Amino acid sequence: RCLPFRCPLPSLERSELRAWGRLWNGTFLEEFLDVENLELIVRAGVSVTSPRGNVVIKDAVAQMSVSLHLDPGVAVAAVPWWVLLLAALLGLGLLALLVLGLWKLGFFRRARAPAPAVPRFRAVRIPWEQR
Repeated sequence: RCLPFRCPLPSLERSELRAWGRLWNGTFLEEFLDVENLELIVRAGVSVTSPRGNVVIKDAVAQMSVSLHLDPGVAVAAVPWWVLLLAALLGLGLLALLVLGLWKLGFFRRARAPAPAVPRFRAVRIPWEQR
């Protein structure tokens, strides 16, 4: 995939322009998983837009070859399914132990209001006819 980039150059007095790039291991393993050897051709072109029309660039296009070799021992292997199952079961067991311990300590009991010190009296409803 080509990515254009632009950068301001304060002066063009140097006769050499260098650019560096990286190809991450993850990109190599994701994009080219079935390939053991890969050769990339990198092309770069330089163009200058200047208010002055007197800027001349020699060799404005460059090309180079990059060879990549996959080391099978370094490649990331997939995690076996039984390891994932075992980790999930151990996690659920740990969660069950935590809930059981909190239940035994009374963490899930409902907090009740203390009994009032003054006794409560029941309100009596008086019908209108007896008044």
